[in-house]
Amino acid sequence: MADSETADRKSLLSRVTGRATDVVMDAVDPDEVLDRIDVNALLDRVDPNALLDRVDPNKLLDRVDPNALLDRVDPNALLDRVDVDRLMNRVDVDALLDRVDVERLVDRAGIADIVRESTGALAGSALDVFRRQLVALDQIVGRTTFRMIGRDPKTRPQFPADLEVPSGTDEGGRGQVTGHFAGPITRLVAFAADVLVVWMLMILIGVAVAFVGGLFGYSLDEHGAVYGTLALLTFGTLVLVYGTASYAIAGKTVGMSVLGLRVLGHDGGGLNGWAALRRTFVLPFSVLVFGLGCIGIITSPERRTLHDVAANSVVVYDWGDRPAEMPAPITQWIDQHGGVEDSLVAGTDVSDDG
Repeated sequence: MADSETADRKSLLSRVTGRATDVVMDAVDPDEVLDRIDVNALLDRVDPNALLDRVDPNKLLDRVDPNALLDRVDPNALLDRVDVDRLMNRVDVDALLDRVDVERLVDRAGIADIVRESTGALAGSALDVFRRQLVALDQIVGRTTFRMIGRDPKTRPQFPADLEVPSGTDEGGRGQVTGHFAGPITRLVAFAADVLVVWMLMILIGVAVAFVGGLFGYSLDEHGAVYGTLALLTFGTLVLVYGTASYAIAGKTVGMSVLGLRVLGHDGGGLNGWAALRRTFVLPFSVLVFGLGCIGIITSPERRTLHDVAANSVVVYDWGDRPAEMPAPITQWIDQHGGVEDSLVAGTDVSDDG
């Protein structure tokens, strides 16, 4: 019974309170109430931390439209408000550079490879320019001497019959001479370079022999004849080994490699060991006997010397991975005196040429 009376009183109180609230709200002017509110005092009573704790960042970000937000941003106005000088002054350049791994950065950028390739390309280009000038001299001397002995340069074969060679000119107007019989000037310079190489090797060997002899009490003054004989034998052996190994293994000596020459057999292939040995053995006689064995460079159709005949070999231009070329002016000169294409004649089997 008591519970029923309590419930009735609460229901009555609720109705009275609700009615009173409605009457009060009808009588209250909201604008007047808001005018009387001290916003600053209200904000002072707000606990920001408690408020932020009740905020769900994920839901808040889900309701944000990034595109609409970015559309409302004025980049120019934003950049105008940035004090660049002040920003740069706050940057510690030394600390920034200390954090940079320069070696790793250089490795990742491939700067070492770029420098190496650029240096190699520059050196190769400079060497090619020098080679082209020698080829030009070869053409002038070769064609002139061939005319002097009463032969038409246009009929002179330019490369071995069994060898495929490029022809024509490149974009710069330079004639292609890869695989063509090498002329006298280039071969002479290559020979001089090889003489220098052998001479330097002889000096090194001589110093080594003198040093070892000194350790055992042998003096050059006391045993000059012995040293002289040993030097002569060493020189002959060195020349024989240097030439034979170079021709048989690489088809060219150090000097020939620098000048862009290669020794080939009559079939356009490499020399075997026996042919390389014959060529090396006869070469000193070609040079030392008044140079008569080398006259064939300017008189022989295939520009063969005595040691070429002995080994049944020829010497051609070969610049490795780059095409051997004549300078554009000499190409034009040849074209005006018979034509570049007319001069690109394959040789006969060189084994038939004396």
